[in-house]
Amino acid sequence: MKLYENITIGNFLFALGYSLRDKQRKNMLAGSVNLLQQTPADKLLGDVLLKFTGVVRLIEFKAEGANLAKEKSRHSILCVAVQERQFESISREVHWSIETKATENTLGLRVVPYLDAFPRPRGPKIELLEDFIHTLAKDIVTQNFLYTGAQINEYLAWVRRTQGKGEVGSGGLLLLAEPGGLLRFAPLTDLLELNLEHSLWIKERQAKLEKDLELVRQRAKERQYKLERKGLSLER
Repeated sequence: MKLYENITIGNFLFALGYSLRDKQRKNMLAGSVNLLQQTPADKLLGDVLLKFTGVVRLIEFKAEGANLAKEKSRHSILCVAVQERQFESISREVHWSIETKATENTLGLRVVPYLDAFPRPRGPKIELLEDFIHTLAKDIVTQNFLYTGAQINEYLAWVRRTQGKGEVGSGGLLLLAEPGGLLRFAPLTDLLELNLEHSLWIKERQAKLEKDLELVRQRAKERQYKLERKGLSLER
């Protein structure tokens, strides 16, 4: 049976949301889940980038039997960069590869850190998608992470640079889920803003709004000055 990657990814995202809802009780959960597949960020980063208050995952999905020539080249370049910059431990926490295989009864997976995606073992270990989702949701709810947003941000920047100029050309969305089921979306101009802590993101957003407001005020003063000068010229 042919199972396309976007089908798997869609079900993964839906199931992750369901699992988070089941495990979250009282606290507000601020996070972002962005499907990058077939966007400019796909080739530079991966298929899915998600972040929930410190827990970040960049995931590459591949269907069994897919042509992996480009992925192998991408992998080899990244491995060299990771070793040079000593990013291996961060990569193994954040960056993952999921290869899917449809069976008669369920969906089998080969889930490994992206650094271990190649060379592929002859007998890939088969896991369940629901087990991977359960572990990820638990990490998010319990805030199980080792690295700061700035450290992860630096790693993702190097992932981008290994694949091109590093310009993603795509924004993202921050989702705020408050108790009682209230949802709010906030647009982000740069995907790397997803790795800021929620409080830092608010400060960054506020600073930008204040800067924009000051620019509006300055332009208004300039217009007023020009009108006054024009009035004086007419009187003369």
